Amino acid sequence: CTKLLERADKSGLLDSDIYKKAGIDRRHFSKIRCDKYHQPKKATAIALCIALELDMDQTKELLGLAGYSLTNSDTGDLIIKFCIERKIYDLIEVNEALDYFGQNILG
Repeated sequence: CTKLLERADKSGLLDSDIYKKAGIDRRHFSKIRCDKYHQPKKATAIALCIALELDMDQTKELLGLAGYSLTNSDTGDLIIKFCIERKIYDLIEVNEALDYFGQNILG
């Protein structure tokens, strides 16, 4: 989580821009930022990676640090990989793709 927040700080975006772009609540983002023991869910971590427009290597690194990964055996993970590889960072577009294939949406 610390590494994710470092990326957020380096992005130059305001916290409000990040959590809105990730589709998460201000209070939840504040908890992620302030509580060093808080472990966000995988979907939240992915949404933040997308909001920060991280490439695949950065996304894999940050998800790995949080104990998650993107697998080739999960349809939702494959959709996320597809979007990141093609630089589709609009959460609405990502969620439309996830929804189209019957997957849980982010944010």
